[in-house]
Amino acid sequence: MANAETRVIVPMAEVAFDAYRSVFGRLGLLFEIAWLPLLLLLAAALLPGYLSTYLGWAVLPKWRGDAFGLHVEDMIEAVAGLLCLNAFAVRWHQTVLFTGERQPPWQLFLSAWARFLAYSLLVYLVSSSLLATLLIADTLGAPSYLAPIAGGLAVLLWVGLVRCSLLFPAAAFGKPLGFATAWRAMRGNSWRLFGCCFVACAPVLLIVMLLLSTTVALLHLDQITGRMPLGFFILRGLIGTCTDILVVALGASVLSSFYRRIMLRGLGVF
Repeated sequence: MANAETRVIVPMAEVAFDAYRSVFGRLGLLFEIAWLPLLLLLAAALLPGYLSTYLGWAVLPKWRGDAFGLHVEDMIEAVAGLLCLNAFAVRWHQTVLFTGERQPPWQLFLSAWARFLAYSLLVYLVSSSLLATLLIADTLGAPSYLAPIAGGLAVLLWVGLVRCSLLFPAAAFGKPLGFATAWRAMRGNSWRLFGCCFVACAPVLLIVMLLLSTTVALLHLDQITGRMPLGFFILRGLIGTCTDILVVALGASVLSSFYRRIMLRGLGVF
């Protein structure tokens, strides 16, 4: 592996272009890898709400966390997203990193998926702890300066996540990195990674927002006080799930490109 201390300046425009070409230039491969996670995510996003709201089946506990505004349906969708999106991210990382005739062994997928889940759960745990601390403190009438402190800690958390993000492609490639090594390897490129991810993902998110807002305006759905039409409920779930897959694929393409340029340059994998 290339020396992580050697500073490599990653070209932002080239990486963003490669990410678009990797995803939208291989839509057949994208669907081949994503069809099962897509179906599972769609089922988790639609079935609980459809059964309880449109059919009136009491298949889920009548529970809601008023402090956090979470339904049981939200928890089901979050767990499905954690499992399915991480599994898809591993596979897409590997399609970028293992080129030509090389195919990663099945055992590598399982070990990489386990690492992806562990990293994601760590981020969720820290983020949730910060949010819970802030909400509890606000409920108990904590001092006003606590909110800026919690916000600052959240910013530091996401900065640290960006700085250590090479952990994910390294796990998918079968060469796991330690947190310190991943941190040092991204020296000078953290803001470039953030910029590349923004350039790659922002247009997709903007198009989705415009599509949904236009549909709501044309059908006057904002004036409906009861449940939304079933067709729009399904359409919104389908668009949201496909958007998640596209964003993960674009982000994984960007991350894999950074990993190849920074860590694998000396191995001829670039």
